[in-house]
Amino acid sequence: MLLPVDLTSTLHDIIFDRLGNWPPQWEGFHWPGYTYEHTLRVRNLALGLAAEEHADPAIVEVAALLHDIAKAEGREHATIGAAEAASLLARLNLDPHFIEPVRYAIATHSGDNTAEHPAENRVLGDADLIDANFGLVATWRFITIRAGRQSTLQDTIDGMIEWLPKKDELMDLLRSDAGRRLAAERSRVMHESCALLADIFAGRSDDGDGLRQVISHIASDYHRASLKEQLPVLQSLGTDDNAQAFCARLAAEIAGQA
Repeated sequence: MLLPVDLTSTLHDIIFDRLGNWPPQWEGFHWPGYTYEHTLRVRNLALGLAAEEHADPAIVEVAALLHDIAKAEGREHATIGAAEAASLLARLNLDPHFIEPVRYAIATHSGDNTAEHPAENRVLGDADLIDANFGLVATWRFITIRAGRQSTLQDTIDGMIEWLPKKDELMDLLRSDAGRRLAAERSRVMHESCALLADIFAGRSDDGDGLRQVISHIASDYHRASLKEQLPVLQSLGTDDNAQAFCARLAAEIAGQA
Protein backbone atom coordinates (compact mmCIF):
# COMPACT_ATOMS: atom_id res chain seq x y z
CA MET A 1 0.00 0.00 0.00
CA LEU A 2 1.27 3.46 -0.94
CA LEU A 3 0.26 6.39 1.21
CA PRO A 4 -1.71 9.16 -0.49
CA VAL A 5 0.38 12.32 -0.82
CA ASP A 6 -2.20 14.38 1.06
CA LEU A 7 -2.13 11.93 4.01
CA THR A 8 1.66 12.07 4.21
CA SER A 9 1.52 15.87 4.12
CA THR A 10 -1.16 15.94 6.81
CA LEU A 11 0.85 13.69 9.12
CA HIS A 12 3.98 15.80 8.60
CA ASP A 13 2.01 18.92 9.54
CA ILE A 14 0.67 17.23 12.65
CA ILE A 15 4.03 16.08 13.94
CA PHE A 16 5.66 19.42 13.15
CA ASP A 17 2.92 21.22 15.06
CA ARG A 18 3.43 18.88 18.01
CA LEU A 19 7.20 18.39 17.98
CA GLY A 20 8.75 21.17 15.89
CA ASN A 21 9.41 23.26 19.00
CA TRP A 22 9.21 20.56 21.66
CA PRO A 23 10.42 20.87 24.30
CA PRO A 24 10.53 24.70 24.42
CA GLN A 25 13.76 24.44 26.40
CA TRP A 26 16.21 21.66 27.20
CA GLU A 27 14.78 18.72 29.15
CA GLY A 28 17.14 15.84 29.90
CA PHE A 29 18.29 14.35 26.60
CA HIS A 30 15.91 16.50 24.54
CA TRP A 31 16.05 20.02 23.20
CA PRO A 32 13.76 22.18 21.02
CA GLY A 33 13.00 20.43 17.75
CA TYR A 34 15.25 17.40 18.28
CA THR A 35 12.39 14.90 18.43
CA TYR A 36 10.83 16.27 15.24
CA GLU A 37 14.04 15.72 13.22
CA HIS A 38 14.56 12.38 14.96
CA THR A 39 11.08 11.36 13.81
CA LEU A 40 11.87 12.09 10.17
CA ARG A 41 15.16 10.20 10.38
CA VAL A 42 13.41 7.22 11.99
CA ARG A 43 10.88 7.25 9.15
CA ASN A 44 13.67 7.10 6.55
CA LEU A 45 15.58 4.43 8.42
CA ALA A 46 12.52 2.31 9.20
CA LEU A 47 11.46 2.24 5.55
CA GLY A 48 14.89 0.95 4.57
CA LEU A 49 14.71 -1.78 7.20
CA ALA A 50 11.14 -2.60 6.15
CA ALA A 51 12.28 -3.35 2.61
CA GLU A 52 14.82 -5.86 3.92
CA GLU A 53 12.45 -7.43 6.44
CA HIS A 54 9.43 -7.58 4.09
CA ALA A 55 7.38 -5.36 6.38
CA ASP A 56 4.43 -3.34 5.08
CA PRO A 57 5.96 0.06 4.16
CA ALA A 58 2.71 1.99 4.62
CA ILE A 59 2.21 0.71 8.16
CA VAL A 60 5.86 1.37 8.95
CA GLU A 61 5.80 4.90 7.53
CA VAL A 62 2.69 6.01 9.39
CA ALA A 63 3.83 4.37 12.64
CA ALA A 64 7.26 5.99 12.31
CA LEU A 65 5.80 9.44 11.70
CA LEU A 66 3.55 9.13 14.75
CA HIS A 67 5.72 7.04 17.07
CA ASP A 68 6.79 9.95 19.31
CA ILE A 69 3.63 12.05 19.06
CA ALA A 70 3.20 11.73 22.86
CA LYS A 71 6.90 12.07 23.70
CA ALA A 72 6.09 14.72 26.29
CA GLU A 73 4.43 11.98 28.38
CA GLY A 74 7.83 10.45 29.19
CA ARG A 75 8.07 6.74 29.98
CA GLU A 76 4.47 6.08 28.95
CA HIS A 77 4.77 7.89 25.63
CA ALA A 78 4.56 4.70 23.55
CA THR A 79 1.31 3.50 25.13
CA ILE A 80 -0.29 6.94 25.19
CA GLY A 81 0.98 7.78 21.72
CA ALA A 82 -0.38 4.54 20.27
CA ALA A 83 -3.87 5.33 21.52
CA GLU A 84 -3.66 8.92 20.30
CA ALA A 85 -2.37 7.84 16.90
CA ALA A 86 -5.24 5.35 16.52
CA SER A 87 -7.78 8.04 17.37
CA LEU A 88 -6.15 10.48 14.97
CA LEU A 89 -6.10 8.00 12.09
CA ALA A 90 -9.73 7.09 12.73
CA ARG A 91 -10.65 10.76 12.41
CA LEU A 92 -8.84 10.74 9.07
CA ASN A 93 -11.17 7.89 8.01
CA LEU A 94 -8.49 5.26 7.56
CA ASP A 95 -9.44 1.59 7.55
CA PRO A 96 -9.49 0.06 11.07
CA HIS A 97 -7.59 -2.93 9.66
CA PHE A 98 -4.77 -0.52 8.79
CA ILE A 99 -4.99 1.49 12.01
CA GLU A 100 -4.57 -1.49 14.33
CA PRO A 101 -1.09 -2.63 13.18
CA VAL A 102 0.05 1.01 13.20
CA ARG A 103 -1.20 1.38 16.77
CA TYR A 104 0.45 -1.88 17.80
CA ALA A 105 3.82 -0.92 16.28
CA ILE A 106 3.82 2.39 18.13
CA ALA A 107 2.78 0.73 21.40
CA THR A 108 5.80 -1.60 21.44
CA HIS A 109 8.46 0.60 19.86
CA SER A 110 10.14 1.74 23.06
CA GLY A 111 11.77 -1.48 24.25
CA ASP A 112 8.82 -3.88 24.30
CA ASN A 113 9.42 -5.75 21.05
CA THR A 114 10.44 -9.39 20.92
CA ALA A 115 11.52 -11.64 18.07
CA GLU A 116 7.91 -12.85 17.83
CA HIS A 117 6.44 -9.42 17.15
CA PRO A 118 5.37 -8.49 13.58
CA ALA A 119 8.08 -7.20 11.28
CA GLU A 120 6.51 -3.73 11.33
CA ASN A 121 6.93 -3.52 15.11
CA ARG A 122 10.49 -4.78 15.02
CA VAL A 123 11.77 -2.46 12.31
CA LEU A 124 10.19 0.60 13.93
CA GLY A 125 11.70 -0.23 17.31
CA ASP A 126 15.08 -0.93 15.75
CA ALA A 127 15.08 2.28 13.70
CA ASP A 128 14.23 4.30 16.80
CA LEU A 129 17.02 2.69 18.82
CA ILE A 130 19.60 2.93 16.03
CA ASP A 131 19.05 6.61 15.27
CA ALA A 132 19.68 7.65 18.87
CA ASN A 133 22.55 5.29 19.64
CA PHE A 134 24.54 4.16 16.59
CA GLY A 135 26.43 6.08 13.94
CA LEU A 136 27.52 9.65 13.37
CA VAL A 137 24.06 11.04 14.09
CA ALA A 138 24.38 9.43 17.52
CA THR A 139 27.88 10.91 17.84
CA TRP A 140 26.47 14.34 16.95
CA ARG A 141 23.80 13.81 19.59
CA PHE A 142 26.39 12.87 22.22
CA ILE A 143 28.47 15.98 21.51
CA THR A 144 25.37 18.18 21.63
CA ILE A 145 24.14 16.71 24.92
CA ARG A 146 27.54 17.08 26.54
CA ALA A 147 27.79 20.68 25.34
CA GLY A 148 24.33 21.34 26.75
CA ARG A 149 25.64 20.12 30.10
CA GLN A 150 28.53 22.56 29.82
CA SER A 151 31.25 19.95 29.28
CA THR A 152 34.38 21.17 27.59
CA LEU A 153 34.96 19.80 24.11
CA GLN A 154 38.09 17.99 25.28
CA ASP A 155 36.14 16.35 28.12
CA THR A 156 33.51 15.29 25.58
CA ILE A 157 36.12 13.69 23.32
CA ASP A 158 37.69 11.93 26.32
CA GLY A 159 34.25 10.77 27.44
CA MET A 160 33.74 8.82 24.23
CA ILE A 161 35.94 6.06 25.65
CA GLU A 162 33.28 5.21 28.24
CA TRP A 163 30.31 6.13 26.02
CA LEU A 164 31.03 3.77 23.11
CA PRO A 165 30.87 0.45 25.03
CA LYS A 166 27.57 1.52 26.60
CA LYS A 167 26.13 2.05 23.13
CA ASP A 168 27.32 -1.34 21.93
CA GLU A 169 25.58 -3.03 24.87
CA LEU A 170 22.29 -1.93 23.30
CA MET A 171 22.88 -4.23 20.33
CA ASP A 172 21.11 -7.01 22.24
CA LEU A 173 17.87 -4.98 22.15
CA LEU A 174 17.62 -5.06 18.35
CA ARG A 175 14.94 -7.41 17.00
CA SER A 176 15.49 -7.60 13.24
CA ASP A 177 18.35 -9.05 11.24
CA ALA A 178 18.48 -5.92 9.10
CA GLY A 179 18.59 -3.73 12.20
CA ARG A 180 21.44 -5.71 13.71
CA ARG A 181 23.45 -5.53 10.48
CA LEU A 182 22.93 -1.79 10.19
CA ALA A 183 23.71 -1.12 13.85
CA ALA A 184 26.93 -3.13 13.56
CA GLU A 185 28.01 -1.07 10.54
CA ARG A 186 27.11 2.20 12.21
CA SER A 187 28.94 1.10 15.34
CA ARG A 188 32.06 0.40 13.30
CA VAL A 189 31.94 3.86 11.72
CA MET A 190 31.24 5.44 15.09
CA HIS A 191 34.22 3.74 16.74
CA GLU A 192 36.55 4.69 13.89
CA SER A 193 35.37 8.30 13.85
CA CYS A 194 35.67 8.69 17.61
CA ALA A 195 39.20 7.23 17.49
CA LEU A 196 40.09 9.75 14.79
CA LEU A 197 38.65 12.59 16.88
CA ALA A 198 40.72 11.45 19.85
CA ASP A 199 43.86 11.58 17.70
CA ILE A 200 42.98 15.00 16.29
CA PHE A 201 42.27 16.58 19.67
CA ALA A 202 45.39 15.00 21.16
CA GLY A 203 47.55 16.39 18.35
CA ARG A 204 48.36 12.96 16.93
CA SER A 205 46.87 13.71 13.49
CA ASP A 206 48.21 16.26 11.00
CA ASP A 207 45.03 16.25 8.88
CA GLY A 208 42.32 17.24 11.31
CA ASP A 209 41.81 21.01 11.17
CA GLY A 210 38.60 20.77 9.15
CA LEU A 211 37.08 18.05 11.30
CA ARG A 212 38.08 19.94 14.44
CA GLN A 213 36.14 22.94 13.13
CA VAL A 214 33.14 20.74 12.36
CA ILE A 215 33.07 19.23 15.85
CA SER A 216 33.66 22.61 17.48
CA HIS A 217 30.70 24.09 15.63
CA ILE A 218 28.45 21.20 16.71
CA ALA A 219 29.40 21.82 20.33
CA SER A 220 28.96 25.59 20.13
CA ASP A 221 25.56 25.36 18.43
CA TYR A 222 23.97 23.15 21.06
CA HIS A 223 21.19 25.45 22.30
CA ARG A 224 18.63 24.68 19.56
CA ALA A 225 20.69 22.19 17.61
CA SER A 226 19.13 21.25 14.27
CA LEU A 227 21.20 18.75 12.33
CA LYS A 228 19.33 19.65 9.14
CA GLU A 229 20.26 23.31 9.56
CA GLN A 230 23.78 22.59 10.77
CA LEU A 231 24.79 20.28 7.95
CA PRO A 232 25.35 22.93 5.22
CA VAL A 233 27.43 24.94 7.69
CA LEU A 234 29.45 21.89 8.68
CA GLN A 235 30.08 21.07 5.02
CA SER A 236 31.41 24.58 4.42
CA LEU A 237 33.65 24.56 7.50
CA GLY A 238 35.52 21.35 6.83
CA THR A 239 37.07 21.14 3.38
CA ASP A 240 39.64 18.39 4.06
CA ASP A 241 38.93 14.73 3.33
CA ASN A 242 38.21 13.73 6.94
CA ALA A 243 35.68 16.51 7.44
CA GLN A 244 33.97 15.92 4.11
CA ALA A 245 33.72 12.19 4.76
CA PHE A 246 32.21 12.91 8.19
CA CYS A 247 29.62 15.28 6.70
CA ALA A 248 28.80 12.93 3.82
CA ARG A 249 28.18 10.11 6.27
CA LEU A 250 25.93 12.36 8.38
CA ALA A 251 23.90 13.23 5.28
CA ALA A 252 23.55 9.56 4.35
CA GLU A 253 22.39 8.62 7.83
CA ILE A 254 19.82 11.42 7.86
CA ALA A 255 18.42 10.06 4.59
CA GLY A 256 18.37 6.50 5.95
CA GLN A 257 20.93 5.44 3.35
CA ALA A 258 23.69 4.35 5.74
